[in-house]
Amino acid sequence: MSITYSRVNERSITAIILVLVPIALLVSTTQMRFADLGGAFSPVFFPRIVLWLFIVLASINLVIEFVHQQAPNKPAFKRAFVIAGAFVLYAFTIMPLGFLLASILFCVICLVSLSITKPLWVASFSIGLPASLVLLFNHVLMLPLPTSPFTHWF
Repeated sequence: MSITYSRVNERSITAIILVLVPIALLVSTTQMRFADLGGAFSPVFFPRIVLWLFIVLASINLVIEFVHQQAPNKPAFKRAFVIAGAFVLYAFTIMPLGFLLASILFCVICLVSLSITKPLWVASFSIGLPASLVLLFNHVLMLPLPTSPFTHWF
């Protein structure tokens, strides 16, 4: 006898919300007017990129959620609180430590809380992603990110 699960559950509702929120935020940015500084210099340039990425990833999550039926599992509140705490810590450390160091710390905390504990994966993602963003914004787009008090390079 097979057990069927309802497609409308906590995970699917969360997936729908995760698609609708960035869409609403993206729509709200269309009404903002700034001086014509060029596309990459607009204050909404980076947030719009992040919102589009968020919409794409949330849409993929939504499709997967409705295509694959999974047994409901117990919510991981401890993991959610650790990641929420990491966001707060990130907000308080990005200006004093700079973007790169604060982002590395944030990535390590989040990956370990998500049970990704292989040192090579944690180190490569935690260093690689923030470093590539520093290279992109500071050195290619010439849009400065908060820098470290220890060196001007990052």
